[in-house]
Amino acid sequence: MATLLFMLLMSIFSTFIHAIPTSTGQKVTKRSVTVDLPRNPGYAPNGRLQYSRALKKWGVPMDDELDDATNSFRGGETGDVNAESIMGDREYLSRVGFGTPFQYLNVDLDTGSADVWVYSSETKTKTRREDIFELEKSSTAELLNGSEWRITYGDSSYAWGHVYHDSIDIGGIPLHNAVVQSAVDVSQSLSSDKDIDGIFGLAYDLHSQVRPKQPTVLSTLKSHLDKPVFTADLRYQSDEGAYTFGYIDHHRHIGEINYTPLLPNSTFWEFNFTGLHVVGHNYWYISQWRVIADTGTTLMLLSPDIVNMYYDAVPDATSDRSFGGLWHYPCNTTLPDFEIGFANGWVARVPGRYMNYTTYDDLPGRCMGGLQPFMSEEFGILGDIFLKAVYAVFDIGGGKVGFADKDLGL
Repeated sequence: MATLLFMLLMSIFSTFIHAIPTSTGQKVTKRSVTVDLPRNPGYAPNGRLQYSRALKKWGVPMDDELDDATNSFRGGETGDVNAESIMGDREYLSRVGFGTPFQYLNVDLDTGSADVWVYSSETKTKTRREDIFELEKSSTAELLNGSEWRITYGDSSYAWGHVYHDSIDIGGIPLHNAVVQSAVDVSQSLSSDKDIDGIFGLAYDLHSQVRPKQPTVLSTLKSHLDKPVFTADLRYQSDEGAYTFGYIDHHRHIGEINYTPLLPNSTFWEFNFTGLHVVGHNYWYISQWRVIADTGTTLMLLSPDIVNMYYDAVPDATSDRSFGGLWHYPCNTTLPDFEIGFANGWVARVPGRYMNYTTYDDLPGRCMGGLQPFMSEEFGILGDIFLKAVYAVFDIGGGKVGFADKDLGL
């Protein structure tokens, strides 16, 4: 139903096309595509489920109580791709075409993974799913014999399948002979999200799970872009979010873009930040933390000492094992803004209302925060709670990320 609603409400988009001659005299088409976005309002997301999904994705051990609780519930082109807010910003989905002619699916553009896989006519588990990639209807689908892919997460959930070469349309940019991973079998815990038709990985330099090794779709896309860059402008409960590829839309941010280099040998969009501050309190917490910018994770996940520092400033905030160690607080609480500082001197401010993630059905009057602990000593995750508050630039060619302020409508 959600997909059908999307199709019924899908907005009119405008395309601007011009051609320039190359050094050989051949004309290369440039496109800029703008898509207006519908959204799916009025849904209270399952916070514990989103938290457990993040832990599974990154292979972090899960508290037994949390586990029990969640089980109950071409060159020189540019393009814009929608980032549709689904179910209270639980995730952001984009329309991407696969095959010939293109079949458009709702996929999660995910900077925290490298695989591009979709539910298809080969998939055994298609729980309440309306849109799949019908391989037999694509005239360009070519099976790569002897190739397969398999992803296994920390909780033993999995997905695996076959590998094809086929065409992809992302924001009006056609990629031919790209690697498309068709899901044959997907564990029930992954397939239960009926809104997502697939994952579109955009990790910086991570190999996909295809064996034998194949080029990632991002490496293919990079050679088609006017500039080797893409951006994410995710929006808080809004229809106006978008990704851009090949250019930076300077109408979407305020002031300068402040860049931070990726850490050496990074495969993810991984970098350091250097300061933390709860607005309204006098002290800054100064150190250095490694984090990954991940559009495919809903929450902001940082070390327990950071999380404790924040909720120490929230009256009656509590973390208890009966709810998997998740922090919660009275829903009538006004949460403080949270600031993250960088070595370049720029400070990102995440509004307190963004930090207020969702309610509990079984804890009347209590709400779950969008900042939660991450039991990893190596890195943290700046997911959508953070990314909604900034304009984010992913510079593939420069090996860096950039952040800027934007109009948050406050």
